[in-house]
Amino acid sequence: MKVKLFSHLDLDGISCGIVGKLAFPNIDIEYCDYDDINGKIIDYICSEKYRDYDTTFITDISVNTDVAKLIDNAYTQSNEFVLLDHHKTALWLNDYKWALVAEYLDEENNTKHCGTELFYDNLINFYIPKPHTRNVFLDNFSVLDFVEIVRQYDTYEWKSKYNNVLPKQINDLMYILGRDTFIETVLDKLSMLRDYKLTEQDLKLLKRNQETIDHYIYSKDKDIIVKEIQGYRAGVVFAERYVSELGNKLSELHPELDFIAMINPSHSVSYRTVKKDIDLSVIASTFGGGGHRQASGSQIDIDMRNKIIDLVFS
Repeated sequence: MKVKLFSHLDLDGISCGIVGKLAFPNIDIEYCDYDDINGKIIDYICSEKYRDYDTTFITDISVNTDVAKLIDNAYTQSNEFVLLDHHKTALWLNDYKWALVAEYLDEENNTKHCGTELFYDNLINFYIPKPHTRNVFLDNFSVLDFVEIVRQYDTYEWKSKYNNVLPKQINDLMYILGRDTFIETVLDKLSMLRDYKLTEQDLKLLKRNQETIDHYIYSKDKDIIVKEIQGYRAGVVFAERYVSELGNKLSELHPELDFIAMINPSHSVSYRTVKKDIDLSVIASTFGGGGHRQASGSQIDIDMRNKIIDLVFS
C-alpha cells in the first residue's frame, strides 16, 4: 500500500508522522504549516502526483474551501483522501465524506482530542489488519502511551488536569534535538516496544533549555503592550520562540488581560489565554486564522510583511 501524508509542524503533527512510519515504513511525508498547506495540496492534485498513491492522509491541519472542492473532485476508491483534524474552525469540512473533524472537546467522555490520537484510531480501525495479523508496532501499549503523551500536551491537559510534566518535556526535547533526530529517537524506542523515557542526558538538556525559556519569558513580560482587540483587553508582544509556554505564562501573570497575542512578523500571530469564557478561535478567524478556544493563530502573509517593512522604514 502506497501512502502519502501531509501533516502539521508541531508535536501533534510530527507525531502523526511517527505513527504513520510505524504503520507504513515507506510512507511519504510532507510537514506543512497553514501558509503552505493549500499550495502543496493544489500542486499535488493538479500535477496528478496523487495518482501514485493508494491513500493520501492530511492530519492535524485543514484546507480552505477551494482546496476542499479540488480534493472532492480527485477522491475515488482508487485515489483515496482522508483528512483528520480537531480544530473548531475546520468543522465545516465534515460535509465531505473524506473528512473527519472531531469536536475538540468530547463532553460525553470528558476528554479532548488531538490529531495523533485521531490518526492512530483511524489506522487501527480501518487500515491495520485485524487482531491476528495486526501491526505489532502500532498495537502495543508503548505506542498508546506515546499517543496519550502527545494528546495531553496538545490539549494542555498535562498541566490543567494531570499535573504531568513529561508531555511538556518531550515537546521541548523535540525543538532541542530538531525534528529529524527527534523522530528517529522516538521511532527507535517505540519500534522496540519500549516506553519513551527520558535519559539523564535528556534531563540535562531540558534543564538548560528551561533556564533559557524562563529568561525569555521574563524579558518579554517587560515588553508587553496593552491594546484593545475586538473589545478585549489584550497583551501584545513580539516573539518568535516558545510561544505556547510564553503565552500561557504571561496570561497567568496578568489576570487583568483577556488574552496574549504574540506577533512573529515573519510568520504568524499566536493567541493564548487561560480564561475559559473567551473563544480565541473566533478572534483568530477574524484575521484569517483559527484553532481552539484557548490557543489559536493567524498567518502574516507577504503583503502584511511588506507593510511592516514600509512602516519601519518610512
